[in-house]
Amino acid sequence: MPPSLIKLFVTASSVVAGTVTTVTTTTVDDNVRRYHAVVTLGMINGTAGTTTIPDTSFLDDSGTAVAAGALPVLPAGGYYSLYINGVLQEGDLSALSTTELVIVSAALLPGTPVIIETHDYSGTTSASASTPALTVTTTMNT
Repeated sequence: MPPSLIKLFVTASSVVAGTVTTVTTTTVDDNVRRYHAVVTLGMINGTAGTTTIPDTSFLDDSGTAVAAGALPVLPAGGYYSLYINGVLQEGDLSALSTTELVIVSAALLPGTPVIIETHDYSGTTSASASTPALTVTTTMNT
């Protein structure tokens, strides 16, 4: 009789039991700043259909004039709200840069108050720690 291969037959089953404890701590840092200005006639461009308020026309919450080029640059996830005459405006109505606020409207009147409220979340942090308490039991059957 010719030789034949003898194969070992083994089955294994495993049971995983236990828990994993995860603790997540998130600190939301909403750095809010407000700036206000009053529209003057020279800011309104009827031909272009815009009103441009230079950075140095704004005052911060403490009444300090904003320095040239010092309007905030908002990081990803940050945003600003624009209030004209106390009314919140639609987002696509304006563009904010470090040097100016451009409002897509020439319909403003001199003396109209404008407020920019910025929200910067770049200081937000989050950390997670997991503690596994798992056991694995494996049974081999031959």
